[in-house]
Amino acid sequence: MKLLSGIVLAAFLAMPLHAEESLIGTIQQLEDEWAAAYNAHDLAKLLGFYEVDAVLVAPGAPPANGHEAIGEAFRGLFPLLVDLSLVTDEVRTLGENYAVEIGHSTYQAVSEDGKTSAGSDNYQVVWHRGEDGVWHYVTDMFNSR
Repeated sequence: MKLLSGIVLAAFLAMPLHAEESLIGTIQQLEDEWAAAYNAHDLAKLLGFYEVDAVLVAPGAPPANGHEAIGEAFRGLFPLLVDLSLVTDEVRTLGENYAVEIGHSTYQAVSEDGKTSAGSDNYQVVWHRGEDGVWHYVTDMFNSR
């Protein structure tokens, strides 16, 4: 009986891990779509990833609150960061409808004289799954590695 109880307990404890592993794949797919929208400078699609009252926290800038401010921030970033890609390193669930993602990005940074150099950042996103089952950014924060 103890062996059976141990097996049931082990299976129960492993459930969140499998749920998070599955969520990592979902989040990575969304991040691939986000990066494609960013690289295409498709601001409408990019803003579709954010809740209406989301916050973007970028280095050296005040927080951008809401779609209008986030859009302005991206208009400023488009010419500075190109060929952006995102990698989801870890996802931690916060209940059923929230998750925190930790990841890193790579890109080409463009200087004022037009020269490019490789760059990378760390980022953290708080995700919220709405009643429709779709995950959106609540907060998006990044910093240099």
